[in-house]
Amino acid sequence: MKRLLLGIALLFAVGSFAQSVRYGVKAGINFSTLQGDDFDNASGRYGFAAGFFAQIPLSESLKFQPELLYSGQGIKPNSLPGSVYAERAELDYLQLPLLLSFNAGKVYFQVGPQVGLGIWNSFNNEEYKNYDISGLGGIGYQIMDGLSLEARYSMGFMDVVNGPAEGKNSYFAIMAAYRL
Repeated sequence: MKRLLLGIALLFAVGSFAQSVRYGVKAGINFSTLQGDDFDNASGRYGFAAGFFAQIPLSESLKFQPELLYSGQGIKPNSLPGSVYAERAELDYLQLPLLLSFNAGKVYFQVGPQVGLGIWNSFNNEEYKNYDISGLGGIGYQIMDGLSLEARYSMGFMDVVNGPAEGKNSYFAIMAAYRL
């Protein structure tokens, strides 16, 4: 009986928060690279990033913000002459960042983990793992109600290369977000 009452109370609490949930879209550009000794001389890759997000208020200044993003990452083709990884290392991901966003007026700060699912790589083989786990931190500025600009940095926690080399994804992104 206690579990049933707790479940009903939880549904009412979620229902009251659901009315203040806001959704939005974002798009931008990122500059990515693979961090590791075998990739020290590699050129970074510019990629496109875009997706959807939801903002769920936890308090007046704190929000939970899950996102679903496409992100083009990796290194520029042919930037490691003579290396086994010289061909191309373009890695495209479908990412799920789970962020906490702290608002301080028009400026906000975001931090949280991110899981990425590899949806395409330029090798089209098993040279790279098809998933990634990283940490994300960023800062944003609300230009006007609903429209904001963000800068964020992501650092990979795991090696995404299958084989003797070690490489971790990292990228810096600048994005525009529109909240409905």
